[in-house]
Amino acid sequence: MKNKKIVSMAALIAASLSAAHAQTTITAWNFDSDGLQTAPYNSPAPSTGSGIASVLGMSNTYSGTNSVAGADIINSVTGSSTPSQPDEWRIRGLTTNPQPNAGNGWSSQAPIGTQGVEFAASTAGFNNIQVSFDIAPTTKGTAYVQLEYTTDGVIWNNATLTYAANPALVLNNSTPASGGNGIVVGSYLNMVGTAQFYNGVTANLTGITAANNDPNFAIEIVNAAEGTSDLAANNAIQGATGNWSIDNVVIESVPEPTTLALAGLGGLAALVAVRRRK
Repeated sequence: MKNKKIVSMAALIAASLSAAHAQTTITAWNFDSDGLQTAPYNSPAPSTGSGIASVLGMSNTYSGTNSVAGADIINSVTGSSTPSQPDEWRIRGLTTNPQPNAGNGWSSQAPIGTQGVEFAASTAGFNNIQVSFDIAPTTKGTAYVQLEYTTDGVIWNNATLTYAANPALVLNNSTPASGGNGIVVGSYLNMVGTAQFYNGVTANLTGITAANNDPNFAIEIVNAAEGTSDLAANNAIQGATGNWSIDNVVIESVPEPTTLALAGLGGLAALVAVRRRK
């Protein structure tokens, strides 16, 4: 009988930890329900929850190129974290005429944080916010990427990133970009070297209380460099023909570490109590 009770209490501990580990998806975009879409496809609906996706900075005249936002849905890029569902959102612009030069909207002349994508999704009713996404640059695509978030729709803040597959690729710059090295102050992912999918790039915002229960919450996945510092995946200055593919953008509510610890301690205390009674 004693062994059965111990086994039961061990199961209780496991169940408590499992419940504490539960994460709730608030809004997500996996782009797989959209089907292939020709440009311009600049605001795909979320696959889960409610929110608005939009393209940033692709309508411009940098370097004499006239472009308008022209994202599309493709499945020619492989390697995202959902290989059985390969559709992804390709971020670029469409050229307009007349124009002296070709280009697709991306430019090293664009200021830091002005080119990429935005995802707005209310976190009302949720706490402990975390964001994750997959991203792939082409060979000439911008290779320094940052995630910014806003809690009021006005002020944008650089978020600390993690990349479990290779933590060394997450860098932190402390030199001001203005008059400095042309790289964002704060955290960014370095994709120089390989044009591939970087899966599960994550920003844990559980310490940002203003992101909790926030109807104005939004994120931007944007360029983290400008000028000669804006390198592409091929380690050359970002070219006007490069682009990004974005997949599996998830805004979710996760448990705090203290929740996990308390769940484990509660189950352990119950197990100890059983042992003492015996």
